[in-house]
Amino acid sequence: MADEQKTAEVDTPTTENNEVVISQSKLDKLIDKGYSKGATRAKSELAEQLGVDSIEQARELINAKKEADEANKSDLDKAAELINTLNARIEGLESNNNQMKSDMEIQKVVNANGINDADYFKHLMAQASAGEDFEQDTFIEQLKGEKPYLFNNGVDSQPKRVDATSNKATLNAADRIKSTTSMAELYRLQDEIT
Repeated sequence: MADEQKTAEVDTPTTENNEVVISQSKLDKLIDKGYSKGATRAKSELAEQLGVDSIEQARELINAKKEADEANKSDLDKAAELINTLNARIEGLESNNNQMKSDMEIQKVVNANGINDADYFKHLMAQASAGEDFEQDTFIEQLKGEKPYLFNNGVDSQPKRVDATSNKATLNAADRIKSTTSMAELYRLQDEIT
């Protein structure tokens, strides 16, 4: 754009119509010169108000002050920060400890009453305990009537587990040898037989 010559019409305060032709690059230089004078004047006024020679010197002084403040922080301030950090840590540990105590109390109730699903019971108990006049024993008795499937009632509700080796004891030695899948099983079988 600087190489191209563009014309701009500028009205001059004369009585005749005079046309002034100026290049774009010269117009840009005039505008930049006007703005740069204002910016330079504003910077110098600010530096004078701050009592420094330049804006860069003001920046350096501000950064030096920040570093000095950090270096001069008293041991008392550092100790106070450490105390605040430790207090926050203690509060977190106390909260965790209280949660563990609560979970242990619920687990005791679960074990004492033979409850199958501890998490569901915990959820139901949390809902019920939010109400007024909550009594745990009454709640458990009511729950036994409403949701008996939550309680063992002396019956082991877990299915008996049968592993692959429990049925082999009923087989004769020849069948057991045929059903082995590893040398270790063969050696164990040999030890049993002999």
